[in-house]
Amino acid sequence: MVVLKKLVLILVLTTISLLNPIIASAHIGLDQLKSATDFKLFTPHYSLTNWKIEIKEPYPLDTDRLITKVRLHYFDKSGSNYMFGIEQHKAIGYKSKRSETIIDVRSKTITTKVIEENFKFDSSGEIVNLNGIEARFDYGTQGGCLRWVKDGTYIEMDSFRLSRKQMVILAKSMIE
Repeated sequence: MVVLKKLVLILVLTTISLLNPIIASAHIGLDQLKSATDFKLFTPHYSLTNWKIEIKEPYPLDTDRLITKVRLHYFDKSGSNYMFGIEQHKAIGYKSKRSETIIDVRSKTITTKVIEENFKFDSSGEIVNLNGIEARFDYGTQGGCLRWVKDGTYIEMDSFRLSRKQMVILAKSMIE
């Protein structure tokens, strides 16, 4: 029975690969990416074949180096409409960098410095229960942002096309 299930799965994956090589190549890239990160990488399982996936960050993708942050972009079937993005990194021990630019009009100088900070989870926003995990949702001008921590990984999903309910369904599929 197990051999039959594996054979059916291989047949289904082969059919998907033939029908949609962009999705198949993204799966290969995601598998390589998962083995190169310093955190556990989560991806949606719900309707995965309906999306075309772009590994946005790191760019260029080099799985021979340790990857500390990942950003995935999901597009509709045509690949022309951005649907949502997912960013992930370690929840503890992750340092983020931001640039701060100071413009002094009087002295006509511009100073830019890079500031490195320890990551801190933003606990603002509406509390959402994801299968027992407390997440936070913030509405934007269009769409919103859903963020949570699972198994030491910080996960943030953003979309201006998906509803809050759709984002929660996708998030739940990532942590089942």
